[in-house]
Amino acid sequence: MNLRRTSSRRKNAFRVARLLSCVFGVWALWACGPVYIPVPPPGEVSFSSTLLTDPAGNAQLYWIAAGGPNGNAANAMFFITDVQRGAGVITRARADGSFVAPPMEGTSGDQVGVYFQSVSGRNSVTACVILGDGPVAAHCQ
Repeated sequence: MNLRRTSSRRKNAFRVARLLSCVFGVWALWACGPVYIPVPPPGEVSFSSTLLTDPAGNAQLYWIAAGGPNGNAANAMFFITDVQRGAGVITRARADGSFVAPPMEGTSGDQVGVYFQSVSGRNSVTACVILGDGPVAAHCQ
């Protein structure tokens, strides 16, 4: 009879220990939370202006955005948006992460948001740059 009680107590103690270890494991996972590693923003972006003729025959100033190679942006989708106009363009990067976007409307000095979505679906941080001719666009203040 004593042997049964001892065996039963051991089983119960083992069950309690196992339950506590599971609770501790779940708590540890909850305390750590998901690890978020942000995708860095696009590298240096440049703009070049070009005059294009609309269907009515009027010449208008458009801007072409380009970015150099970026290993994090290989084959990614780039989103380039003129903040003041609320409009922009979307383009796909090459295998090396560089891109040349189609022409978009804008005014020199406008703030432009540039970010990309990687092929795995993660969005980069948005880089804010100033629209203007030059080898490298200045970052917003």
